Order: sequence, then structure tokens, then C-alpha cells
Amino acid sequence: MNPTFADITQLLNTLSNGNAEDAPHGAFWVGVTRDAFVNIQTDNWGVNGPLISPGKPQASNLYLALAGSAPFDGTVLPQMPDTGAAPSARHATPQELQLVSTWISNGAPA
Repeated sequence: MNPTFADITQLLNTLSNGNAEDAPHGAFWVGVTRDAFVNIQTDNWGVNGPLISPGKPQASNLYLALAGSAPFDGTVLPQMPDTGAAPSARHATPQELQLVSTWISNGAPA
């Protein structure tokens, strides 16, 4: 499995079920390049740090948010997507989390 940026954006579209515009960060993956996506800093979303740390899923806020890991375990922010705010959204499956982890571990390729 060699996931690409297109696989990640498709997953985010699927998980949000079209409701990401209501989130504080909006649909941050729509209309951005892979490089712009990887360089997003999440400081203004309530959690400091990079959205993606290529090669390091456990240091990437995207992975932590989708997995519901701290600080996205409800202690600071809810798991992404916030199914309380967007009831038609859903959380990632273990297989989908593995796809994200693999993509980040592989250096977040385009």
C-alpha cells in the first residue's frame, strides 16, 4: 500500500460527509496542494504544532485528530471529525487510520 495525497483528501471528504465547512478549521484540505497541506500549522485551531510531520505519524496532528489520541481525545479538542457538531460525519476505521499512518510514515508523498 502506497497511499498518496489524493487518497488522504478523499478520506477526509468521506469522513466529513460534506460538513467540514462547519468545523473551526473548515475544509482545510480542499483546493490546497500537497506541499501547502503538509506545511499547515494547527496553532490557530487550538493545538500547537504541524498538521503533518513527514515520517512521524505520532507527531502529526492530522493522525492524532483522526485517531482520537491526546489532545484530540476530548481533553483539549474532540476527535476529528467532530460527530457531535456534524452528525452525518464519522470517525476513521482502523484500516483508514493505517492508510493515514502509512502515508505519513512514507514521507507524505504527493
